[in-house]
Amino acid sequence: MSISNEKVKLDEVLKFLFSTSKKVLVNLLNGIFQENYSSDQVKLSVSNNEFVMDTFDTLRGDVFFDILNSESDKISYHLEFQTRNDSTMVIRMFEYGLRKAKEQSRNNDDFRTIFFPKQKVIFFEENRNIMDIIKLKIVLPSGESFLYSVPVMKYWEYSDKKLLEDKMYPLLPLQLFNLRRELEQYKRKNDIKKINELSIKAKEIAEKIANESKELFEKNEIIGEDFHKMLLAIQNLIEYLNRNYFNDEKIEEEVIRVTKTLFDPEVEKRKAIEIAKNLLDILDNETIALKTGLELEEVIKLRNAMQTKVSKYML
Repeated sequence: MSISNEKVKLDEVLKFLFSTSKKVLVNLLNGIFQENYSSDQVKLSVSNNEFVMDTFDTLRGDVFFDILNSESDKISYHLEFQTRNDSTMVIRMFEYGLRKAKEQSRNNDDFRTIFFPKQKVIFFEENRNIMDIIKLKIVLPSGESFLYSVPVMKYWEYSDKKLLEDKMYPLLPLQLFNLRRELEQYKRKNDIKKINELSIKAKEIAEKIANESKELFEKNEIIGEDFHKMLLAIQNLIEYLNRNYFNDEKIEEEVIRVTKTLFDPEVEKRKAIEIAKNLLDILDNETIALKTGLELEEVIKLRNAMQTKVSKYML
């Protein structure tokens, strides 16, 4: 299995996960960059990640975001995702940062100013040689020099509990990718027993992350579309691990069955709740329960919550 194939699969999954709702992405940036943005007070947009070189080749970064709020100018953020250690990574980060900075340059009477984005590299596969900060010393012809540095996030140090605490929800499904290094080692040794043990562990992780995603959905931390994308990411990662290591069709079928069982009823229930909200002013509780399929107690609870909300607003 080549590194390029790993990168392709990771890119496919992250494409799902980094196209989640605004609230989820703002929380994610807060967690990764230790910011404190409120999703209802800022504007967030995905910005250009392709830069045409002088050779007409295209330089592509992974993800760029722009944040705009009432208290500051636009702030750009840049994330790169890396599976393995790479000594040239810091040079590429400088190139990406410089290209993005040139897009946001400003003229002054005496000079031109460019604005580098805030950057971070997320390394997914454990390696003791990966430092907390990657650095590049830039020496000018005059002999003057300056140090360019980019902080690193070591994904393998984050448990699902820590990701939940820091509200980095889109990164939850990547807990499955933590198994890849061990699986590669046992594959080289042809240790079928260990691979089978890790296949069971993978299924357990998939089900755990799926259930945690469901809880986030129930608590309104993520919306239905986010929930769906996280489950799709889980399915894709299980498929990737299975096709490369497990070769067991049952594991894919079981994970798909679990995720489908979680998603379909929850989405239907959320739709029923939205319908019930629109009927509160025109129908009694029993009729609403009959028409939506909700339990009578749920309708009563919903009505009480809506009345409390209105009362607080009137006050």
